[in-house]
Amino acid sequence: MGIDMETIEPSSELALAFLAVVEAGSITAAATAMHSSKSRISKQLSRLERELGVQLLYRSTRRLTLTEAGARYLEYCRQLRELLRQSTAAMRELREEASGRVRMTVPAMFGGAFMAELLLAFHQRYPAVRLELDISPALLDLEADGYDLAIRSAPRLAPSLVARCLFHTRDWIVAADSLLQRHGAPQRPADLAALPCVIHAGQRAGAHWLFTQGGKVEEVAARHWLQISDYSLNERLAEAGAGFARLPDFVAAGAVSAGRLRRVLADYDTPGAAVYLVYPHKKPQPAKVRVLIDFIVDCFAGRDV
Repeated sequence: MGIDMETIEPSSELALAFLAVVEAGSITAAATAMHSSKSRISKQLSRLERELGVQLLYRSTRRLTLTEAGARYLEYCRQLRELLRQSTAAMRELREEASGRVRMTVPAMFGGAFMAELLLAFHQRYPAVRLELDISPALLDLEADGYDLAIRSAPRLAPSLVARCLFHTRDWIVAADSLLQRHGAPQRPADLAALPCVIHAGQRAGAHWLFTQGGKVEEVAARHWLQISDYSLNERLAEAGAGFARLPDFVAAGAVSAGRLRRVLADYDTPGAAVYLVYPHKKPQPAKVRVLIDFIVDCFAGRDV
């Protein structure tokens, strides 16, 4: 069904004229600010009140005073003005070429897993955008530290930030063939308590690994001789046979596909986490940031989210 524009009364022009009068304090001042005439503004106010069927202003020779209806209508007029400003800015953004510097911060485990190919593909599509990528274990303050985007696995955000889920990840228990030949593969989670493990220091459960099967939850205190805060080093040590490791699937997938690591206890579910693209809430986003947001979201659209 189409929209009958004649039924949308009064027009935005009348509403904005009323807003200008209230904010300027008089019809004369509003006419000056709007490069219009006093008589035109006065007629617009009268028409607005007639179409709304309510009085918006008490008029006297000295001042204009809002009625109760006028005070309520004023807030809607301010929202209308802001919406018009945002829509105009958004259309200007569409005309802009995406160019300039974009700063992004990413934890090391994500950077090593997929950022190289993603950023190269983005550069080929948007060569005028310069990317500055920070690989850091710290959760930086995007606004205070001047970053446009971040990838994080924790949804805890300040109200001024937006989080868009890219995908969900699961932890895998993996080991090298050399370790499996020496110790054998664990048949149940409890076996890990007697086997050498390497632990990620920042992992959600630390040395206490959770497993679920058939609705039953089992917690195992993994026997570890080493605790590391870097997933890439954790993976390399696991490949060298240093111990069983619990790694996010996207970290371990390459080594498993290449045969450098083997999954064990794959019949058990392990805790997972959502991975988010995070950025400050701005309307509209600068073109250079908006195209990167859209590109990253599109890249992960085929994954389970």
